[in-house]
Amino acid sequence: MTQISNQEIEKTLRNSECLISSIEVAAAYERLAAQLNLHYAGLNPIVMVVMNGGLIPAGQLLTHLTFYHRMHYIHASRYRDNEGTNELDWKFKPDVSIAGEYVLLIDDIFDEGITLKSIVEELSKENPLSIESCVLLNKEHDRKVVDFDVDFVGINVADRYVYGCGMDFHGYLRHLPGIYAIKEDKI
Repeated sequence: MTQISNQEIEKTLRNSECLISSIEVAAAYERLAAQLNLHYAGLNPIVMVVMNGGLIPAGQLLTHLTFYHRMHYIHASRYRDNEGTNELDWKFKPDVSIAGEYVLLIDDIFDEGITLKSIVEELSKENPLSIESCVLLNKEHDRKVVDFDVDFVGINVADRYVYGCGMDFHGYLRHLPGIYAIKEDKI
């Protein structure tokens, strides 16, 4: 990951627009938490955060969950230097057994679906009772992996390069409470 100067980051922010406000994001977290609380009541799942992007959505959601759960994380990506590849790179596989467990994966965005689908396929080999996925954002376009659907989605977003709420701009700006994109006339 290459370091970007503060001036370049500030220029990016000046040339960006907020697509989804922090208030809308907070409402999406509330809706997701309500759905998850109903679905997982009494099931005691393992909640697995997909790093790095899933960290902020998981942190926001976990404080609203009322069901008992254990937490763990995985780190897998198909991005290298902000460019997508077709190969999944496992940086950290789960070191807990998920056989016979309910598993909830939390990630930031469902874009083309290749990463999340690959993670689910790999984890399914361990014979959990179920694996379900939860994302804050679903990017709307027709490049999705056709045989995979996310179980819980917070908000739909336009097909743009977005950042904030866990998604990064060249490694930066994951911490922003809303969803942003560079203005289309600045691209």
